[in-house]
Amino acid sequence: MPIRSTPLGEDAQDAAIAARVGSAIAAQRRARGLTQAKLAEMINLEQEAVSRWERGTRVPTLYRLQQLSDALDCTVDDLLRRGSRHIDDQTAVVSDALKDLEPDERALVISFIRQFTDLLRSKHPLRSPRRK
Repeated sequence: MPIRSTPLGEDAQDAAIAARVGSAIAAQRRARGLTQAKLAEMINLEQEAVSRWERGTRVPTLYRLQQLSDALDCTVDDLLRRGSRHIDDQTAVVSDALKDLEPDERALVISFIRQFTDLLRSKHPLRSPRRK
């Protein structure tokens, strides 16, 4: 059986994704007012398993992701999207952050984002337009 070689940096990329997904799990759990122990109880696991996921030292299986999403009243996509570097996923994260704000608060955040992105663009005037 041939041995599959691992591209350089794949382990580092996996670790970064695990950390971002773990952060999403922790954020969803805190937003629901749950402790790690309570979440673990809800999905019939030990608290240490939840802790390892949130720290990014382990990644939940697909089955456990589904259980987490049910327990946290969110979608699996909500947990994975936060770890994504795709612009559409990042835009959805921003949209989710805005949804519970009052219209004037949303307008303020949007104004800030526009001003901040304009500032960042002005620091790099020679950049070519972003690829889609």
